[in-house]
Amino acid sequence: MANKTLLYIGAGILFLIGLCFVGYGALNVIGSTSASGGSNWLTYGIGFGCAGALFLAGGAGLIYASIRGTKTEVIQQVTMQVDMPGDTRVEQMTCKNCGGALKPENVKMVMGAPMVECPFCGTSYQLTEEPKW
Repeated sequence: MANKTLLYIGAGILFLIGLCFVGYGALNVIGSTSASGGSNWLTYGIGFGCAGALFLAGGAGLIYASIRGTKTEVIQQVTMQVDMPGDTRVEQMTCKNCGGALKPENVKMVMGAPMVECPFCGTSYQLTEEPKW
């Protein structure tokens, strides 16, 4: 954050210097077209104008450098907590196909649905909650 602030301050200073140089150069170019003006003022005016343009370009470069690194990626971590009503008891889960004992590692969430893959027979199926009545 501090680096961006310094870049913006530096860009502002370069812009001010650039505008002063461009303005002074423009006045010299306009002043050199009068009957009493010499050709040296025209050369100085163009030189100051070019220097001012370089300062303005430097200020624009600093602003670009400060904006360039602002892309951020937001990572959200969601934790689901299940609140069980009343007294609950944990039962051993068994495979519907072969009857093998399943562990919590065998249950995975796939597209929002709990899926079981049996390590014994390789069967995959979606867990469903049976009615309690």
